[in-house]
Amino acid sequence: MNLRSEDKALKETYIRQLISLRDEKDLFLGAYFPEFGSRRTQVEKLLSSYTRMLEHLIDRPSNEWRNFVLIGCGVTVTYMDDGMTESFTIVFPDEAQPDINRISFFSPIAEQLLMRSCGDLVSMNTSMDAYQVRIDRIWSSEEGVEEERRAAP
Repeated sequence: MNLRSEDKALKETYIRQLISLRDEKDLFLGAYFPEFGSRRTQVEKLLSSYTRMLEHLIDRPSNEWRNFVLIGCGVTVTYMDDGMTESFTIVFPDEAQPDINRISFFSPIAEQLLMRSCGDLVSMNTSMDAYQVRIDRIWSSEEGVEEERRAAP
């Protein structure tokens, strides 16, 4: 896939996300958080911030989208305490497969990385630990698929 058609496909993906998360937000929230409460309110704020960001980015050049962690992106982080790296793809909850590093944007890690930029230092706070990571690389999931194909024997 050439860069121009990949950019077009990526833009269409983000437009679909925008429509789904903005225009159908109540249905989406109801499916995952049927009970009103603090977690639903927290996710609703996250979705509002995320859709505002998409609205802003959608008409910008594609190289600007690639600077941010968005749903569907792959991201590589370095743990600052030990230098270890980890890569994963941030996806919708129904697409999550943690065993192959596809994590829901509802997960504590993904939620804190969403809308961040390459090079950002992020203080991660989970129920089990607090630590800092640096975002080293962001890529569209299509780029990741192409890299996997090239790396395959």
